[in-house]
Amino acid sequence: MTCIEHLDDKFDFGKFSGCTFAEVLEYNPEYITWVVQNVNGSMCIFCDSVVEELQLLFPKFEITHRFEIMRNHRIVEFEEAKDCQEKDYYYGRQCNDDYEDSSFGRYAGSYAQDEMGYSDDDIDTIFDGDPDAYWNID
Repeated sequence: MTCIEHLDDKFDFGKFSGCTFAEVLEYNPEYITWVVQNVNGSMCIFCDSVVEELQLLFPKFEITHRFEIMRNHRIVEFEEAKDCQEKDYYYGRQCNDDYEDSSFGRYAGSYAQDEMGYSDDDIDTIFDGDPDAYWNID
């Protein structure tokens, strides 16, 4: 698991394995957004400290509302996976049997998901699978 805390921390997976966060930002900043949207939190998370450094040193990198929602979602995934591993170690059982990952793909491009941050599971449950019904929430 990679926990990127500073711009000089290195990725240990993917096509930029061995490169620092800063190097990836200079070469391919879109990859940072791709990681947040596609790599589950048990593999990689971007801590608050690296986001603060990012905003100071790379002000042109836009941190969107969706980026922050997805980053926070990944942090929650990480915490849940860590809790599960700790419990399973203690009880001597397999991890993640009951862990269900809510996705952010089926309704990509909808306002409810991209701007409001609702997951596919949220949209299925709250909006009965209709992402355009977000306007009716009080």
